[in-house]
Amino acid sequence: MKKILLLIVALVVVSACGKKKTPLLWLFSDLAEQNSISNNSSYTTTVPFISENSNQNTNNSENTNSSSTNAGNSGLTITFDNTNFSLQTNPSGAFEGVVLAGPDANTNAFGSVVPSCANVSCLLDRILLSISNWSQIATNGYSLISRQPLTNAILPTELVHLQLTLKNESTANNVRNDLIALIGTVDGSGNVSNFPEDPNGANLDTQFRVIIQATQDTNHNAVILVGVTTVSNYSNVEDELGSLTDGTNVGPSQNPENFIDTLYADEPPKADFLFVVDNSGSMSEEQQAVIHNSLLFFDRLNTLGVDFQIGTITTDNSNLRGIGFTNNRSQFENDINAGINGSGRESCIYYAEKALSTSSPNRQGAILTNGKGNLGSISSYPQNNSKLAVICITDESDAYTKWDDSQHTNQPKFDYNDNIFKDKQITFYSIMPLDSSGQYGSCVGVNGNANVYYNFDQSVFSIAALNPQTLAVETGGAVSSICGENYGAFLQQLADQVAAQASSYALSRIPISSTIRVYINGTEIVRTSTPTNGQTGYKYISSENKIVFTGRIPSVGSLIQIAYQSYQN
Repeated sequence: MKKILLLIVALVVVSACGKKKTPLLWLFSDLAEQNSISNNSSYTTTVPFISENSNQNTNNSENTNSSSTNAGNSGLTITFDNTNFSLQTNPSGAFEGVVLAGPDANTNAFGSVVPSCANVSCLLDRILLSISNWSQIATNGYSLISRQPLTNAILPTELVHLQLTLKNESTANNVRNDLIALIGTVDGSGNVSNFPEDPNGANLDTQFRVIIQATQDTNHNAVILVGVTTVSNYSNVEDELGSLTDGTNVGPSQNPENFIDTLYADEPPKADFLFVVDNSGSMSEEQQAVIHNSLLFFDRLNTLGVDFQIGTITTDNSNLRGIGFTNNRSQFENDINAGINGSGRESCIYYAEKALSTSSPNRQGAILTNGKGNLGSISSYPQNNSKLAVICITDESDAYTKWDDSQHTNQPKFDYNDNIFKDKQITFYSIMPLDSSGQYGSCVGVNGNANVYYNFDQSVFSIAALNPQTLAVETGGAVSSICGENYGAFLQQLADQVAAQASSYALSRIPISSTIRVYINGTEIVRTSTPTNGQTGYKYISSENKIVFTGRIPSVGSLIQIAYQSYQN
């Protein structure tokens, strides 16, 4: 275990035009004169930290908020914030890793070496299969919230969020211990014993949130990081669990380097969203959950200080509902309540493409003027300097081929790598039927029976429907399962990700997330989604490698310093 030294030092910042700035730790008055930053990277200054042993004449200050430990003999290292997590005694038996007590009695975590697989995706498939078949889970008690490969990671990594409902009451500590035996042993045997006992104040519950990070390097060393808390407690520890399991805290067993990125505060990030809502009859059981979870998304955007507009169309009509794009909560609630009288030939991709396109056919020959609604109905969006994201919500397969004039005999006239979404850098997200491992499938559960099997069985149906999951991956998006009502958590993650995409606060290197410290005009701020009223917080979004501010947004021109360690030079 080693200490991480953090030191904020006096810097001389030179702007893009070469104007010399006053040393930043003493004088900030001229920062208010900065204009809005259109490309913050051109104003970024990155310097190494000054180590404790430096001969420079500065007042060094030591920060010991992070700790690192080797993950068994894997050649990998796990780093964690020791102000939120504390080491516990490892269980006996086939366990190599670290066991952690969380920031409260209902939050626990562990990191462990596990048997490798062909690749990290295979590794996570195996882990999710084991959990979905866990005998302690109640009927329909396994719910996949999200699964996403992480491109901004030192090593190949995937992240997954789950909600589990158990047959019997348990504590988060015991669920963590059970998961160690189930998925966290070095040889897959489950032969472990002498687990940490429940802490004082641990509550019994049946519903738990679980975050899993799976990482595997090119030498087939595999490590998982797992965080557990109760569903009712998740909002209290979301930031702590997220910062542990965001994909950046597992790295090679080498000494990282220390950096400070210095930027100026910009205008609030802008983002536009197009919701494509399934309005067919099969959505009768999901409709209320769609409304509730979409409003959680709306409220999260407000928390993040995003300048946003949302438009809504349906899976059978490209025309905008209501008054069009809006940032009015009541109007959005009306728009998202799309009813269940729409066509049973639902297609998110076709109608989103039609709404975005100004000409027909597309490059693959798909006719985009079929069905209801106008071609190019949202071609004027996004706003200036804004990002546009498309969010599909459906409980069925995507019937693109029923609209594109392929006559059900050919493959869909759509290319995942050559399309309007990629042309315009539009990120595609989908809440859709997924199986227990997060693959496009079918589900039977609290939200009814969504059957997509026939679209992928060549003996029954001669062509394959479009897969929204593939489009999401190709555009940098993600997917969640509509088979459970808790995809509101995914939509909140989506809000964070899109806000980060629009943010100008990009880090110059991939950080070790547990080591990040953020300062505004020399004052450190708290890492939180929900800062105290009138205060400023921040989140680090690993999928974008950016900082997003929460609560009170820093005034334009304020000095932003982001201190962290990184394995990158």
